[in-house]
Amino acid sequence: MSRSMCACGQLLHYKTPEREYMMCKIVRELGALIPFWIGAEEGYMVPRHYVALHGVKASELPELAKRYGWKRIK
Repeated sequence: MSRSMCACGQLLHYKTPEREYMMCKIVRELGALIPFWIGAEEGYMVPRHYVALHGVKASELPELAKRYGWKRIK
């Protein structure tokens, strides 16, 4: 079984196998990306695993998107 990668470049690094299992189930059911909006007109498609593992602050989102190549949405 191949392990998935986090957008940060590491293998998924959940604290417990149970958390990893549940997040992988959510990703399978809902998709790998979730839209995060900054205001009404700017947002980015952010990997669910990254959100679960690192959290995301709106003020950091543009820089994170640039660093990791996340797609901007309007």
